[in-house]
Amino acid sequence: MKRNTILALLLALAATATAQSWSDAFYDALNADDYARQRTILAQWQHDTPDDIDLYIARFNHYINGAMLAEGNAADKLVDSAITVIDTAISHYPDRLDLRFGKIFFLGQIMHWQPFADEILLTLDRSEQTGHRWQFPNFDQGGRILIVEGVQDYLYTLADAIAQPDKPTPADTVIALQMRRIAHRAAQLFPSDITTLKHLAYSHIILADYDNALRHLLRAEKIDPNDPVVLEHLVTVYTKIKKPKLASQYKTRLQQLRQTETAD
Repeated sequence: MKRNTILALLLALAATATAQSWSDAFYDALNADDYARQRTILAQWQHDTPDDIDLYIARFNHYINGAMLAEGNAADKLVDSAITVIDTAISHYPDRLDLRFGKIFFLGQIMHWQPFADEILLTLDRSEQTGHRWQFPNFDQGGRILIVEGVQDYLYTLADAIAQPDKPTPADTVIALQMRRIAHRAAQLFPSDITTLKHLAYSHIILADYDNALRHLLRAEKIDPNDPVVLEHLVTVYTKIKKPKLASQYKTRLQQLRQTETAD
C-alpha cells in the first residue's frame, strides 16, 4: 500500500471534522502512527458523540492506518473493517459525496478494480436520483461539476493502470472492462462530456471492439473536432480496421494540429 498517497486521503478527510477537540487529538495520533492512542481516542469519542459523522471518518482512517502497519491476513481484515465503516457512514449520510469519494479513492489505491467500479456506478445512480445535488463540506462547486470531474479522475486512474495498451495483458482487460462500465453509465448521464466519450472509446480499443470505439470517437469528434486524443484514437481504429486512407487523413489532421500548437 502506498503510504504517502493514503495519508493524503486521510488528511483530506480530516479536513471535514467538526468535533474539533476529538478530531485534533485523533489526527495527531494518526500522523504519529500511534495506533493504540487512536483506539483510545475513538472509544472516548464514541462515548461522547456516537452519531458524529466525523467519528465514522476517523474510524475509516484508523483502520486504513492499521492496514498500512500490518501485513498479510491482518492487513486484509483491517481493510475490510475500513470498508464496513465507510459503508455504514454512507448508509446514514447517502448524500455526502466526500464519503463516497473517500471510499472510491481508497479502493483505487489498493487496486480493487471491480469494487472501485461498483462504487462509482452506485454513486452515479444516486447522483441521477437526486438531480446531482450533493453535500460536500468546505467546497462551493455544484454537485454536477463535482460528480463529472470526479468520474473523469477515476477514468484517468483506470487508464493509467493499463500497463500494455498495445498488447493488453489479462489484467489490462479486466481494467478496461471496468472502465467501459463506468464510462458507459457516465455517458448516459453526461452525453456531451468528451472526456467520458474518449475513455469509453479507449476501453473498446483495449478490448478490440473497434466498431463501438469508432462510434464513440465520432460522437466525440462532433463535440471537439480538434481534440488530439480523439484524432489519435481515430488513427488507431482506422488502422486496426484496415482503412488506411481514413487513418492517413486523421494522421495528417493530428500532425497539423500539433504543428499549430507548437507554433503558438
